[in-house]
Amino acid sequence: MLESLQRSALPGSRSPAATTALSGRALLAGWRTGLAIVNLRGNAEDPAFRAAVSQALNLELPVQPCSSVADALHRLVWVGPDDWFVIGPKGQASAIESRLRTALAGMHHALTDVSGGYTVLHLSGTPVREVLAQGCPLDLHPRAFGPGSSAGSLFFKTSIWLWQTDEAPTYEVMVRSSFMGYFWLMLERSTQECGLVTRRFL
Repeated sequence: MLESLQRSALPGSRSPAATTALSGRALLAGWRTGLAIVNLRGNAEDPAFRAAVSQALNLELPVQPCSSVADALHRLVWVGPDDWFVIGPKGQASAIESRLRTALAGMHHALTDVSGGYTVLHLSGTPVREVLAQGCPLDLHPRAFGPGSSAGSLFFKTSIWLWQTDEAPTYEVMVRSSFMGYFWLMLERSTQECGLVTRRFL
């Protein structure tokens, strides 16, 4: 669940009034720490495999390159022809693995809990595309990248996986946990003109 604005980190702001004035055009960012993240491998060309994953997660497995699907509980991110990230609520990695292992019993597959290795960052606000473009070479124009799109890329020197969640636009960026500090530092440097407001997720 997303709380109200927690604090601002707007360079040059000197008063609450200045913060309020700038926050309408600032980048909004917040770490979604602790999410369950499971790497799934399997044969996307096998209808039984796709059906089993759908049964376990109540989501159709994305098989189109650079795509992502989600509901209120889970997000499935295409990583490669036989490779996906399954992202779910905090503390649910074991439950996700258990459901998938049961559904995929007897089929060739692999499941790995990588929750400790990655963290997801929520990004939204008017300048979000322009801020990302400073360090990410992807074309994020709506004609090329929209809701349901996902791709692996870089933000400056950090490897990321990025997907768009809605038309606003809102993005989520999956970052290796060991690079969280560097990513945030570069985000702060990329928002000197528009400002940066942090949000807290429960």
